[in-house]
Amino acid sequence: MRHHMTAKQLHKILKSHLLLGAVLVAAALVLLHWPSTWVAIGAVVGIHAGMAIAVHVALALIAGGILVAAVRSHGSPRGGCHSSPGATLHSARFYDWLAAAYTFGREARMRERMLDIAGVVAGEMVLDVGCGTGTLALAAKRRVGASGSVHGIDASEEMIDRARAKSARRGLPVTFEVAAAQSLPFANATFDVVLCSLAVHHLPEDARVGAVAEMRRMLKPEGRALIVEFSPGHGIRAALNPVALLHARRNPRMLDEAAALMKRAGFERVVTGALGFGGMGYALARYT
Repeated sequence: MRHHMTAKQLHKILKSHLLLGAVLVAAALVLLHWPSTWVAIGAVVGIHAGMAIAVHVALALIAGGILVAAVRSHGSPRGGCHSSPGATLHSARFYDWLAAAYTFGREARMRERMLDIAGVVAGEMVLDVGCGTGTLALAAKRRVGASGSVHGIDASEEMIDRARAKSARRGLPVTFEVAAAQSLPFANATFDVVLCSLAVHHLPEDARVGAVAEMRRMLKPEGRALIVEFSPGHGIRAALNPVALLHARRNPRMLDEAAALMKRAGFERVVTGALGFGGMGYALARYT
């Protein structure tokens, strides 16, 4: 007789996997930041330091894989029509933990790098499409100051709830709303800058055209749009990063596709480049 797990049993298993993943990530981050630790452990247990390094890298990959699987298991399935919000993530807290692990604690620097590329300055109006838990939108608010404004939209209510809580806790007035990327609730030519970080790949393929067209509709003349996506990376960090490997394998040309969609939507001067963090790249364009 086939045994079916109950929802309670499945939840218990998932919680244990998440706990294990968090412990492994913490251990891996500590060990990966101090190469001398690898040598010391290798000397203590009597094995070559290279073996110790391999063990710690393996732990990092396993932990990253567990966290990726956990976050994805909390997401809604992809829709098949242009009106679907796509894969909607619901584990807001775990999403923040994963971002911290993925960037090796450098998420703040990564977000500032995005804002630098987009050229965000004081007094501008900024829209973050697929804002997640609001980290990038809040960083943008610090940059635009009191004379500027920032809005963030995401299809996940859980993500928006956490973003609003973070906004209130940090005293940064950002407006967060639940909305789909391909149906933005704003008037034409409202924003100076539109940001979209690791969100396009969550949309069904036939919805991406509409989403990028909506980003163009949002922009004022000479406005800029920045899309950040995974791309085939180079170097040891990219080769050993489970999150980048997973997404690059699923769609190795996602960044190129985003750039092509921007050109199709009417953007000009579309340029692409490496973000410099974990196998990610960017497509930056202007709308005239």
